Amino acid sequence: MGDQRLRPVERLHCPRAFQRVFSQGEKLVGALFILYVLPTTESHSRLGMAVSKRLGNAVVRNRIKRCLREMFRLQKVLLLVPCDVVCVARREAVGMPYIRYAQQFLTLLQRCQGLGH
Repeated sequence: MGDQRLRPVERLHCPRAFQRVFSQGEKLVGALFILYVLPTTESHSRLGMAVSKRLGNAVVRNRIKRCLREMFRLQKVLLLVPCDVVCVARREAVGMPYIRYAQQFLTLLQRCQGLGH
């Protein structure tokens, strides 16, 4: 099953890394979020999140981020090669149950890996 933790090294932190994924990564648009995927030379996949203040107050934004982190933590083993992944939440993500995040991520991941990544 692999390591189920989401360690700090599996998170994107610096703005330069986000910018690289936005400019060079594959963009996959879903109903709940936009996923940017860029294969990396790191030994592990990393997650970055962008949740705008326009989506709601801190409680709403933090819930979306918790769902995205949990979704990535459980599904990261499905990435065939290590990738930097940035999830940009859309307005439709507000109030959705976790299962919808997971379904959306799997759908986008299958589409991405079908493109040759």
